[in-house]
Amino acid sequence: MHSIAAVRSSGGAADYFANDNYYTAQESAEAGVWAGEGARALGLEGTVGRDAFEAILNGHLPDGDKVGQVEGRRLGLDLTFSMPKSASILALVSGDRRILDAHMAAVRSTMSQLVEKQLAEGRNYERSRSGEPEKTGNLVYALFAHDTSRALDPQGHIHAVVANLTRDLKGNWKALWNGEIWKNNTTIGQFYHAAFRAQLQKLGYETEATGKHGAFEIKGVPTAVIKAFSTRANEIEAKIAETGATRLATKKQITLYTRDPKLAVEDRAALVEGWKTRAAELGFDGKPLITEAMARAAHQVRPSLRETASQAFAEIAERISAAMRPPSALAVSGPAALFLSAETIKAQHATASAIRHLSEREAAFSPQAILSAALGFQIKGLEGGAVALRIGELVREGHLIPGKSDRLDGHYDLVTTPAALEREQQILDRIDAGAGKGRVFMAPDVAMARLQAAARELGIERAGSDGWQLNAGQLAAGVAVLSGKDRFLNIQGVAGAGKSTLLGALDKVLAAEGVKLVGLAFQNKMVADLRGGGSGAMTAEEMREAGIEAWTIASFVNRYAGPAAQGQGERFETARTALQNTVIITDESSMVSSRDMASLTMIAERLDFAKAPFMGDRQQLSAIEQGKMFAVSQAAGQATVRMDENIRQKGSPLLLAVAGLSNEGHAGLALDLLAAHGRVIEDKADHIAAAADLWLSLAPAERARTAIFTAGRDDRTRINGLVQEGLLKEGTLSGPGVPFSTLQSANATREEMRFASTYRPGQVLEARMDVRELGLRRGEYDVVAIGRDGKVTLEREGKRKVIDPDRIDPQHRFDRIGLYERKDITLHGGESVFWREKDAARDIAKSTYATVVSATGQAVTLELADKRQITLPSSDPMLRRLDLGYALNAHMAQGMTQAQAIEVISSRQRNLATQRTQNVLNTRATDDMRVVTNDLEALKFQLDRTPGNKTSALETVGRLEVDARPANPIEPRQLPELRMSPELKAKLDAVLGPVAAPAVRQLPVPEKSLGLDL
Repeated sequence: MHSIAAVRSSGGAADYFANDNYYTAQESAEAGVWAGEGARALGLEGTVGRDAFEAILNGHLPDGDKVGQVEGRRLGLDLTFSMPKSASILALVSGDRRILDAHMAAVRSTMSQLVEKQLAEGRNYERSRSGEPEKTGNLVYALFAHDTSRALDPQGHIHAVVANLTRDLKGNWKALWNGEIWKNNTTIGQFYHAAFRAQLQKLGYETEATGKHGAFEIKGVPTAVIKAFSTRANEIEAKIAETGATRLATKKQITLYTRDPKLAVEDRAALVEGWKTRAAELGFDGKPLITEAMARAAHQVRPSLRETASQAFAEIAERISAAMRPPSALAVSGPAALFLSAETIKAQHATASAIRHLSEREAAFSPQAILSAALGFQIKGLEGGAVALRIGELVREGHLIPGKSDRLDGHYDLVTTPAALEREQQILDRIDAGAGKGRVFMAPDVAMARLQAAARELGIERAGSDGWQLNAGQLAAGVAVLSGKDRFLNIQGVAGAGKSTLLGALDKVLAAEGVKLVGLAFQNKMVADLRGGGSGAMTAEEMREAGIEAWTIASFVNRYAGPAAQGQGERFETARTALQNTVIITDESSMVSSRDMASLTMIAERLDFAKAPFMGDRQQLSAIEQGKMFAVSQAAGQATVRMDENIRQKGSPLLLAVAGLSNEGHAGLALDLLAAHGRVIEDKADHIAAAADLWLSLAPAERARTAIFTAGRDDRTRINGLVQEGLLKEGTLSGPGVPFSTLQSANATREEMRFASTYRPGQVLEARMDVRELGLRRGEYDVVAIGRDGKVTLEREGKRKVIDPDRIDPQHRFDRIGLYERKDITLHGGESVFWREKDAARDIAKSTYATVVSATGQAVTLELADKRQITLPSSDPMLRRLDLGYALNAHMAQGMTQAQAIEVISSRQRNLATQRTQNVLNTRATDDMRVVTNDLEALKFQLDRTPGNKTSALETVGRLEVDARPANPIEPRQLPELRMSPELKAKLDAVLGPVAAPAVRQLPVPEKSLGLDL
């Protein structure tokens, strides 16, 4: 395990590290030693003295110079590297001291090769008074080896205490810019785990993966023994169980809040004897395991003829396996692989897999992310240094393209791939080629009149009102579709702009012309909305008859991409005929991936669509997969009409203003405005429970009008459980409850599923179609075992099958395989549920909601929104795809409208609490909303610095600016134009406070101009 903390006190740190229980000189000569290129440059070598250590932390150099002597000076960082518990037990209880030296070697390797060489930075003031980062490649740090946990359990760990010092490229000492070290905490942990795992394997030990980020244990140390010597971990787990926490950030907070001061060691010999006694009581002393490891290590050094032959065969097998892989620019294959070492082949293929894995979700990523992902596959014998070298090779060979750099040192944060760059450019080229090739249905003035007439008809049908009129933005978008000359068009509409009303009017006008309007959407729930099923009182057949024909993008692409790509033949002609008199409009286009956008533009071009507009809001959530082409197309200047009027929230001036602020990135100010109106609830103890209690406190009629929205699925899961518990207590739910085991996606990428380290016993693998290279037939398989040879054992209907995940074709065009975790739920009568997957036979779309009418051990009867009732026997696989439906996460919520909303978001959700997420959550309600959070000020800080933007290959290399970087923090007075009453304007002004006086112009600081710190 690896963690980072700031050093708060130089004197306290010096006392703690100099006097705490570290190994004696006889046990390890490297306990408390200087390290780092910076330390060597200062002449700091050997054992760390208390006074010298304190002086360095205070910025006092050995020659008398002082660095960074400013108020509030940061002292340094404490990077702590903790052994797996099994290693600590074998080293400190069973007596294999070799492990301690191996651990020190792993930490030294991590600090020198990664933290120092790649992450160390200083500030350069040549172009900016506030400074900009500059790579330095040197650190001043000390290593302290300790052997106990806070609860005095055996826990070998090393503190790498990094001083706030580094020497720049001109030889000047200055403060360390530590942002890259903090940001790459996970990568540092991955690198360390891989290095220590390799060291242990050299000592003869076998290891097994135990979790993400490279975590592992030594095989042979029983779980019961590990748990018995994990007092601190047991305390944390008990507190987590008590609070019901599921998110990693919450668990980290519990770890911090439950921490006691480290206990003093009065008698070290007695402590060690106590450990041995406890181990003996558990029937474990580790000696046989150590003896076996030593024998194995001796054979590795002096292998027998038979073992030498075995190693040679393994080497040859690795080469042959690489030679037989599909050709790839990212890794060797074919005959060339026969001339490379096994270590080189491992590094190449791990790096290639990491790039494919990251490319599934992003168009660009950092070299550190590639390194972390490659090591996360936990390939035996693979270390971070080899991967880092391979990344450099791929950049030099052009297989990775560096991002544009504006830095003085030329450092680039991101790299992209030629494939991502080519795909984005191809999409833009296709859209440009569609200029002038769209069908003009009528003159603009005719279109305006027809659209307004259609809107009136729609108002009568949907609301019994003949006063419906399209606003200027809706009308402009409609006219562009009906009268524009281009095949492709972007309709950029803010949340609540009335896109569904526009679609209804367009459908009526086009139908009168004999033209069919087909809607495409990212997920099935949006498809139901496009079909007009929002009322919930219509059958599925009536929805189709009255609404718009609608498909998911996936089903549409699966149907038409093949025939379109052929360009001729019977299938091509049939598809072209079916769609020749059709307008295909894609809704929520911000959520469409580059892969899908490429397919849709190709289909539209080849099959010669009359029109193919893309509609959405580029400020809301982007695709889960790679790409943000809806925003890229607009940034490239391609045809775009705007719908900027928020109709959804026009009845609430407060929500209208909040939506306007959120859409422009003023997330913190939007929260301030809500708080000023009493619409923010802060609960530092348990904001999740507070949100559930808030919903449960509502009257039944209010509950029906109030949705609970969360930033992530873990919070949604916990709220679902708390709401269910509350409904049971009040008697709203009926029956004793029937337990069911359901399936929840493991969120593994296609590339991750090619590695045994991704799989866990108890998971379920779904083959959505036959997978020939694995010999799998379509269906579900239980994961029962993972072998040390990288094979995975599956079971179905009592029959077992062993597969090699590495054989999965990484280039296959379909997502043929899914991996799921089992999740237990209990269903009662009256329960609100929804489906995670579609059921085509019963015409149930993914994300369809239903109410449980009754639940028994034999069957469950449910009523859908269209009033159909269906009964599923307990063996029906669709029951495994159910989940409780009291709360929705942001991706599920996008596109929804609800009268009232409870928004649940935490400042600790570093990847989920973003401006885009908040923009979605803040724009769902029409009448009222409340935000429930753990810490309002911390949440504002998190949101104002986290836009949540996806990457673009074209943007990365500097060809386009898609999402301009906002000021950090954003200037609160640079507000968008907001329509608000004088009362609301006064409240907003009160939140902003008085206008600050103009800053007094300062003369240049000569020390900074010279590259020195005051």
